[in-house]
Amino acid sequence: MSTFIQKLRIVTLGTVHDLLDKAIDTNSPSALRQHVRDLESALDRMRNDAAVQAGQLRTMERELGDVQARAATEKAVIQKLLATNSGVKDELARLKATSVIQLESQAERLASQIETQRANSQAIDQAVLKLECKHQEVLYRLRELERLDRDTKAREQAAQSLRLAQAAMTNSADASAVDDIERKMLERNDVAHEKFDRAVASMQNAPAESANSAVDELLDSLRPKELKAAS
Repeated sequence: MSTFIQKLRIVTLGTVHDLLDKAIDTNSPSALRQHVRDLESALDRMRNDAAVQAGQLRTMERELGDVQARAATEKAVIQKLLATNSGVKDELARLKATSVIQLESQAERLASQIETQRANSQAIDQAVLKLECKHQEVLYRLRELERLDRDTKAREQAAQSLRLAQAAMTNSADASAVDDIERKMLERNDVAHEKFDRAVASMQNAPAESANSAVDELLDSLRPKELKAAS
């Protein structure tokens, strides 16, 4: 593994530990929102790093397979060369044996690097999993606080409305004042009824009196004079 990759791994995992260990105010929605953004940004980087590490592991395993296959092929050639008694073939077999030794040494180094790379890849995968769990935990807490904040504001608004309604009812009139107003209105209604009834009666009586007077005058004018004197 290159020194750069090793340093990158150390920096990446160090960032993860910092985020996991970071002290935040779990009762502050703004602090949690910022922490969620930090976690999501780190998760994007970590998932990319995890893919890179897994890809490198796959490359190294393929290279190891290629080296082992070449070593096996060279050994087969050596066996065929050693099956003859030719001195030239023996010399060629020695050259092939040297190549096999080099290939096997390379395979050992690759196998060791693969183990290290596998450990690195697993460490990055575990870090991603921890960050995802932390992200879900903080996100859940943030949603709970936001829900609580909405509920609090709604209840405060309802309480304020109730206080205003109570104040309006208290300032408008109490029970005795309402009764007094009702009594006065009933008195006015009685008076209005009486005035109305009298007005109606007056209109009904006026024509009758006028008609009776005219009748009396007509009868008086037609009455004989001797009767008028007797009356």
